[in-house]
Amino acid sequence: MNKKTLILIILAFALGFGGTFFIIRSNDHKECGIVTKKVKDKNGNWVTTEEHICKEKYSF
Repeated sequence: MNKKTLILIILAFALGFGGTFFIIRSNDHKECGIVTKKVKDKNGNWVTTEEHICKEKYSF
C-alpha cells in the first residue's frame, strides 16, 4: 500500500463518519408531533389513527 491509497482510505472513512454524525445530530424532531384522528369506517366502527407530522423539509 502506498501513501496515497492510505490517505484516500482515511479520508473516505472520515467523510463517512462525519456525514453519519451530521445526520444523527441534525435529526432532532423538535418540530414534530403526533396527530390523533378518529374516523368512522364503512361498517360504522370508530377507527383511531395516529399520524407523525414533521415541519422539517427533510427527515432522515
